[in-house]
Amino acid sequence: MPEDIFGDAVPPARRAPRKRAFTDRDRRTLHERLVDCAHNPDLYELAETLPPPGRTGRPRDYPDVAFLFFLAARSVLASARRAAAHLEDPEVWAILKAGVRAELGAVAAAGFPETGPTRSQWLRAQQRLREYSHDLWDTYRVLALDQALEQGIFPENEARSWSRPQRHQLIAADGTVLKSPTLARADQSVDMTTGEIRYHRVDPASVPQTEGGGTEVYGPKYVFFSARKDENYLSRVFLDSRYVPHLHPGGEAAVAVEGVIDIMSAAPGCMGVLYDGAFRGIHRDAIARYGGLVINKQHKGNEPQFYESLRPGRCIHELWAADGRIAEKVHFADGTAELVPVPIKRLERRGIQTFRWYHLLAIPCRHGVHEHRVAVGTTSRKGERPPGESDEERGFHRAEHLQQIPELTRTHQLVYPYRSDAESGHSQLDASLWNGRLISYGVEAQQLLTLGFVLAQNSTSRALYEEAALMFSHTA
Repeated sequence: MPEDIFGDAVPPARRAPRKRAFTDRDRRTLHERLVDCAHNPDLYELAETLPPPGRTGRPRDYPDVAFLFFLAARSVLASARRAAAHLEDPEVWAILKAGVRAELGAVAAAGFPETGPTRSQWLRAQQRLREYSHDLWDTYRVLALDQALEQGIFPENEARSWSRPQRHQLIAADGTVLKSPTLARADQSVDMTTGEIRYHRVDPASVPQTEGGGTEVYGPKYVFFSARKDENYLSRVFLDSRYVPHLHPGGEAAVAVEGVIDIMSAAPGCMGVLYDGAFRGIHRDAIARYGGLVINKQHKGNEPQFYESLRPGRCIHELWAADGRIAEKVHFADGTAELVPVPIKRLERRGIQTFRWYHLLAIPCRHGVHEHRVAVGTTSRKGERPPGESDEERGFHRAEHLQQIPELTRTHQLVYPYRSDAESGHSQLDASLWNGRLISYGVEAQQLLTLGFVLAQNSTSRALYEEAALMFSHTA
């Protein structure tokens, strides 16, 4: 029996546990995290992208970098009130002043007030920042990817194996519904007993959403993209966050595909994405055509489909598409039949601008092993093949039924669990919210909130990377 490059799946009872225990390396105090934010050069890059204040009116007491720091501190401390209370302490405020001194010089630091902004000052500044939330995110996407590349994620010159991708060569992405800041779904209600009309504040970005487990949650949906190289939970670099508008064509998956392709276009070393069952064939097709791997699970409703009968000589091999790969239908003497996966000898990627993917099969036979090449990952359209031979004309959704890395293989078992990075990132985001609920109304304000969360997380990731590099240089 020929060997399969992806290996045979190991039964659950025989799999070694892979979840790493939480250690001291995974802990970071609040003080340390605030220091990480203050010394992150991206904080100052973002401040420079904001237009200068107008010449009319009262001069501002605090520059933009102070409020961007407040934004990150709000995520660290899980509350704007707590952030204001901490930053009004001169000793805590000195953390930012030290960062400003290191990044902008002593003169800039000397111009800062002795204590941080109050909550009311933050609320006024937040109104201005909301106007530029899209611009801030456009700038920070570039900065976040640059940070990831600096930390050894998506290395362009590293050897790549399409059948054995590494964690730091893949994006972990997933969508999450954040709980609405209010339970109200209408701007007014009527008390049926007294007839009193009550008015409510409603979040315009929130709608009823259904999560993977079938649970209904009321709130806006966002897709987060991240990657990391080592085993430290805090070393993750968040690359992007995108809002999924209600009734958006294609929904969450369409927004995610667009984000993945944008990252891959800017990072040639990125090999693809890890996603959940929200990705179907049409989404795999788009990313595979762009040259990337899509590693996710098969949809449970996919039934085996006949593919072709292969006649290489005196023998006949009946091939089916089942469980994300080609299987041969083997008939037994008792009249039963079974779909047996055909060993895959090689995963091939061909193309320059638009890519095609193939499995080179090694079909076992009593007359000798037959090699047969089968396209996977993409669904050919009318005009891409000779008349009548395209998948579209045949009615065969190839990208839906034939995966690049089949689910029931050892490689999939080893690589797919890296997707849990996305879910743990969502848990961190929920923990950064007061009572696990959004504190912002509207997309612009919520984008500021997600920016502060991502900026705070990436600041710690950068600090840990620099500390490790400094320790290595001292021991070398």
